[in-house]
Amino acid sequence: MPAGSREAPNNERKMMRNKKWASLIGLTLVMAMISAGCSSSDTATETTVAAATETTVAAVTTTVATFDLTASVDEYLSAIPEGFFAVGDVEAFKDGVEASGALVIDVREVGEYEEGHIPGAVNIPIRTLAANLDKVPTDRQIYVYCKSGFRAGQALSSLGMLGYDNVLSYKPGWNGWTEADQEVSTEAAEAEVVGAPEIEPELLAAVDGFLSTIPEGFLSAGDPASVQEAVDAGAFLIDVRTAGEVADGFITGATNIDIRNMAKEIDGVPTDANVITYCGSGHRSAMAVAAMHVLQTDNVKGYGGSYASLVDGGLPVTTP
Repeated sequence: MPAGSREAPNNERKMMRNKKWASLIGLTLVMAMISAGCSSSDTATETTVAAATETTVAAVTTTVATFDLTASVDEYLSAIPEGFFAVGDVEAFKDGVEASGALVIDVREVGEYEEGHIPGAVNIPIRTLAANLDKVPTDRQIYVYCKSGFRAGQALSSLGMLGYDNVLSYKPGWNGWTEADQEVSTEAAEAEVVGAPEIEPELLAAVDGFLSTIPEGFLSAGDPASVQEAVDAGAFLIDVRTAGEVADGFITGATNIDIRNMAKEIDGVPTDANVITYCGSGHRSAMAVAAMHVLQTDNVKGYGGSYASLVDGGLPVTTP
């Protein structure tokens, strides 16, 4: 399927979202009718059932409208600025941390952190991030990093969906830091407890449900050969770059859904096939993986490398 095309809306996903509300309405109406049947007056019964129906529907409608997860995720994604909250240069990263007194969070596993980390960085493994929001301030600049940048992109996106607008990702990660011969530390830094912000419970549960269950491999699609193998086996490939970038070429068969439009177009993503995202560097791909999983599209992995590396790896290219 060429970039820019769309799958039809996924009705099954919509039906699942509304099923619990339909069940609640049905059960409540049955109880109302049984109760009304005890009346000796047909008119009173009809009035009681009608009133109960209207009250129940109104109550359910109010409950459904209280929080819209898709709209909440879209509010974050659609407002992503140029640069995509990423810092790709080690000197710019160091200058930013020094100038702002930023908190640096290493989202790698404890064992990785203990072997060496950026001096002063605190360790909050990505799977525990939502459970440690009391250590993530909202009034101070924050940088997140991991080994290669892929987990950091997921952490950045997850915190952004929770309302944190003060987070940037150091995209080169630990690999980039050490390759630049920067200072390293094995001395653990203690995270200060600052108190967790108030977050919509359903949103927090959705984000924590994603983070806390990230499997081994951290939802990476692997190298270019692995991506090609998955595509040959029927995987659905999504290019999350902008339309302008895609106009210069895209992986043959990929569908273009700009990351900023992902929540709006999530119903066009199949749930009955493996899905792989890619972008210009791997950063947006990781961000998109987090957002899609929070939206209950849990058949998605991301390619952590660049579009150019896919091309170099031999994947076919279509140029409009």
